[in-house]
Amino acid sequence: MREAERLRQTYPERVFPVLTNVTEEKQVKTLIQSAEALEGHLDFVFNNAGAGATIPVEQTTFEIWKKVLDLNLMGVVYGTYTAIPIMRKQGFGHIVNTASLAGLLPIPYQPIYGASKSAIISMTESLQYELECEGLHFSVFCPSDIKTPIYGDLPPPPQAISVDEAITELLDAVEKRTLLIVLPESARALDQLYRTNRPAYDQMIRDMAAQRRENYKTKGTYY
Repeated sequence: MREAERLRQTYPERVFPVLTNVTEEKQVKTLIQSAEALEGHLDFVFNNAGAGATIPVEQTTFEIWKKVLDLNLMGVVYGTYTAIPIMRKQGFGHIVNTASLAGLLPIPYQPIYGASKSAIISMTESLQYELECEGLHFSVFCPSDIKTPIYGDLPPPPQAISVDEAITELLDAVEKRTLLIVLPESARALDQLYRTNRPAYDQMIRDMAAQRRENYKTKGTYY
């Protein structure tokens, strides 16, 4: 909310922060319907809330599955399917859903996270082909290494880009109505490797799995 408050102070006539629990359908509906009511139309919706989940299978519970899916997937579903009727009625609109590179590629110790994000990719791409004839557009954002608080006390990887760089590239792609947006460049390279040289990708990911397995044994965490 600190960033939202900063934007509100910078653009007091244009930014209206609303604290919303995206796992609650009614709260999401209220937020989106309020946005439409503000000026009578709804141009864009960015469904971005989410949380990571990198844990070994022996620590996995059904409660963790439900918590991650409620936030990462259902929060996006609520936002998307509340916005669609409004945009269909007005004949235009663009919905941008945040997934992850982990939704495109198999990553060790991330089956829950990857499942939640791959579902977003499939849903968003399917909706594009169904509703583009009515003037609606969809994008699915699949980021990897971006310098956000997700790293906690750890330094971001050297290939990570800044939030400002990510926003600029994302908005440029949205302006072009790009359906699948993968960034930064290192993520696009990894996706390309997965699709064109699966043996090389498999070896790299098996090395990652071995390193994470050892880290869990010796440190109790994957890093």
